[in-house]
Amino acid sequence: MQNDFAPNSFFGRIYAGRELSSEDPDYQEFTDALERARCICDEYNEPRRRTPEERREILGRLFTDEIDPDTMINPPFRCDVGFNIVLGRQVLINCNCTFLDSNHIIIGDFVMIGPNVTIITPDHSRDPARRRAVGTVSKPVTIESDAWIGAGSIILPGVKIGKASIVGAGSVVTRDVPPGTTVAGNPARLIGVR
Repeated sequence: MQNDFAPNSFFGRIYAGRELSSEDPDYQEFTDALERARCICDEYNEPRRRTPEERREILGRLFTDEIDPDTMINPPFRCDVGFNIVLGRQVLINCNCTFLDSNHIIIGDFVMIGPNVTIITPDHSRDPARRRAVGTVSKPVTIESDAWIGAGSIILPGVKIGKASIVGAGSVVTRDVPPGTTVAGNPARLIGVR
């Protein structure tokens, strides 16, 4: 990963799978990261013509990593912190996508993500008292190379989308998708094998 947080830091505890909330003494670390990403996303989504190099520079700041010149993210695009997103080569992310990346979102090479896709790493507490304090456990999401995520799909926390698999448009993916398969529906179910 391109980020390096101490194990006892707020993000270090997120990566370790601990439940955290707004009551944690270092919660400000998270809110600062949210504000930083919001400002950079606003800049990226501003409706003016930009060169591919300018777009890559903005995304490089957002993700704190170099962006492959053949990767394309069509605005508008929104994410929580940005630095938890890792993109492979020649990734295509269409417009109106939202990535809630309090934990890692790892996207392999040649992945295509349709418009209006939401990828979610945080899951809130089942205890209403903890939810009032935004009690959250975040789990990473991985999308392996050559996968295609159809328009309007939702990928839930902890899911792994296998290599060369397809997620049909409008699907809600609640569990891992095996490599080379097609899933669709709510919740997404296996409908085909390549």
